[in-house]
Amino acid sequence: MATSAPAGPAHQPGARTGRAPRRTWSLAALAAAWWQLVVLGVLYVACVRTAAGQDAENALHARALAEGSEAGGALGRAFALADRLEPVHLVVGIVVVGTLGLLRGRPGRALAGTAVAALALGLTEVLKLWLLQRPDLSERYGEMANSLPSGHTSAVLGLALGACVAAPRLLRAPLALVGAAAATTIGAFVVTEGWHRVSDVLASALVGSIVLCCALALPTRGARRRGAVAALALLVPAACAAVLAVVYLLGTSTLAAALAAGAVVGLTVLLGARAVPREVRPGR
Repeated sequence: MATSAPAGPAHQPGARTGRAPRRTWSLAALAAAWWQLVVLGVLYVACVRTAAGQDAENALHARALAEGSEAGGALGRAFALADRLEPVHLVVGIVVVGTLGLLRGRPGRALAGTAVAALALGLTEVLKLWLLQRPDLSERYGEMANSLPSGHTSAVLGLALGACVAAPRLLRAPLALVGAAAATTIGAFVVTEGWHRVSDVLASALVGSIVLCCALALPTRGARRRGAVAALALLVPAACAAVLAVVYLLGTSTLAAALAAGAVVGLTVLLGARAVPREVRPGR
């Protein structure tokens, strides 16, 4: 009695057929974006829409304006570089991010990276200038303009995250380290110089993470990293809460508060880089 031959590799379940993986949406990344948007709202209400929050923030802000930057050595030199940041540098950075993807023959990654870099700053400006208001609740310090989120911080953070999206896997880790250092520096600098409050910098970290998660939710053939996305969505808000508790409940120096806020922005870059899907080529 004749028997059928064993099925070849092309007929085995999960066999490599040479066809590209199907593009899929990520509900996990979309949920992460919505969750962090809620956290951003809570941060705004606690620090801007309450008298206690305004008094705590304005006290540190006034101290920063009076003291100026206390940083010296390498940190002082890093702050000096941050002080030279101009809009033209941001434009050049966005072009570099797009070029990273195009040189690899990955126009989709180039577009995604450029969008993350541009939208992080764009969303920040829309929130700060149009959507979010700062009521006059502090009798001690009087009326002040809204400064949440920080545009400088969001700009550098967006460039760092965009570069991680557009860059090849081998460059992602070194770019993430450089981007995290730059994001930490600018986040700390704007607080020590009295340009922004701690909550402004933390809000920028959340905005950058939200924009990245929205980009990660889009259809892709890349291998999703759901655990890394979950870590991003949980650890960035947790770090924001921890910094607010330490700075305003326990009390710290201006420089320590600034560095803590900046570290959250740097953490966002490192976690965001890990959440970028691994590219899968056809036939793999």
